[in-house]
Amino acid sequence: MSSLLERHPEQELVPYLDGELSPRGAQKVAAHLESCGTCRADLEELRNTLAECTRYRSARAAQMPEAPQPWRDLYRDFSRIDDSLANTSLLGRLVRPLVHSGVSRWAFAAGLAGLIVLLFLNQLSQAPSVQAATLLRKAVAVSQSQPRPAHRIRVRSSRQPEFTRLAGAQAALVAVAQAQAVAALFQRARWDWNDPLSARAFEQWRDQQVRKTDEVTTVQNPQVPSKHLTQIRTSSAEGELETASITLDAEDFAPVSEKLEFRDREWVELSEIAETPTGNAGLSGVAHVEAPVRAAEPPSRPAAFAPGSAASISDELQVLSALSAIEADLGDPVDVTLTGEKVMVRGEGIPPMRQDQIRASLANLPRVEVDFNTPGPATAHPQIAVASAQVGSAPASPVEARLEKHLGGHAEFDRFSTQLTELDDAAMQRVYALRRLALKFSPEDEAKLTSQDLDLLRDLSRKHIAVLAEKVGGMERILMPALASIGGTAAAVHPAAHASWQPAAEDLLRSARRVDVLVSQILGMTPGNAVPTELMAALQELRANVDDCQRILK
Repeated sequence: MSSLLERHPEQELVPYLDGELSPRGAQKVAAHLESCGTCRADLEELRNTLAECTRYRSARAAQMPEAPQPWRDLYRDFSRIDDSLANTSLLGRLVRPLVHSGVSRWAFAAGLAGLIVLLFLNQLSQAPSVQAATLLRKAVAVSQSQPRPAHRIRVRSSRQPEFTRLAGAQAALVAVAQAQAVAALFQRARWDWNDPLSARAFEQWRDQQVRKTDEVTTVQNPQVPSKHLTQIRTSSAEGELETASITLDAEDFAPVSEKLEFRDREWVELSEIAETPTGNAGLSGVAHVEAPVRAAEPPSRPAAFAPGSAASISDELQVLSALSAIEADLGDPVDVTLTGEKVMVRGEGIPPMRQDQIRASLANLPRVEVDFNTPGPATAHPQIAVASAQVGSAPASPVEARLEKHLGGHAEFDRFSTQLTELDDAAMQRVYALRRLALKFSPEDEAKLTSQDLDLLRDLSRKHIAVLAEKVGGMERILMPALASIGGTAAAVHPAAHASWQPAAEDLLRSARRVDVLVSQILGMTPGNAVPTELMAALQELRANVDDCQRILK
């Protein structure tokens, strides 16, 4: 992988957008954008900012009066204005020396007004958009951490009676008229109807919108008033959908509800239904229910390949190794499933160039089938009741102001936040990748592997834990001194020692999620009352779990 693909090309995005890069440089940036949602979001924000500048300049040009003739007749009026401003405002003290130095008053006033408006627009539009993109990226990463069975959602719309349906890759549905009508709306909006209530479906739609505005607000959980939910609302200036909003749990980023509002006044609301042992309990008053077809029993996992036999866990391991070599296991929506005859590699919403890379990495492996038209399964999350009460914007973290003061101002705090968020995201990618391996290869499965396959599995696991250790070390270097400076204290942590790496990966995921939540809270991205000592203890526990995994995987 090139050095450009190993880092985010922030400095190259503006020249790339302006067409100032060399053909080779532009090709490298384009290749990186194909596989990096973060940089695509940054590029979209740059495009939006430039569009706002252009619209503002056009509007100002249309409103500006023609310059009076001759200019020298205005000098006495300008001098009087200078004297007045100089005695009453800072603006006058700034304008007067520039005027006497020959700078055009009209040019200065127009430039100053433009700068103020652009800074204001940037503060209003860019921060929520970056926050929305970051939260969605985290939610998608969480959704890929473990397989999710078919689940039920309640569907309400502006013209159809309420009904429920099964969603997810394993949901085989008998469609009723109401479901068909609503499905047609989702097709118009280019929204995934197979698993519509998901962060991935929302992110895919949002990424397609060129002219959009985002809002991130806090929503109170009516079932647990002490906790909050986070709502992301995106409005688009183009396309069938005018506005879409998704509500996520503030702690584990699980989707709770969703609303789509179309330009023709149609709307659709989706909400998660908590499963109950009686199946249809609590659904009284719902007009129609889509009936699932019984799914086939999951295939067995043969241990090794013999001529003419089905695919094996050895084949599955080879596929995972090939995908890991091109880092397709770090955020790409790719799912690998071992069936009775082959290893299925599925994905949806993957850019064409990335699809070609994945196909090329698997080209020489037997018993592999690649399908980029069928989505892989979503993932499980705790069932949470739907919330509807909005309580305003997310409150600032109690420690945010103290951190900003310690770091030397808002600009330094922004740099600190960006660096910490990048390390946290990279660490979570490795945690989820390691956890997926632990789920696919239990200690019982490991016992079926040949010594060569076992070495390959351990090498994959060691690679993830080594990068994770590096990212956690980076977080410790920038977080621990900052937290200690505002009153945080370290404490000894003694996690449980595990005999095998699979249960250790579970504890690693738990501690990493805790750090992720607390980091989001102290940076003001999600509501919460995290305190420095709590985050320091969570980071120490994460380090201890990383060390435990490394010990086992030596």
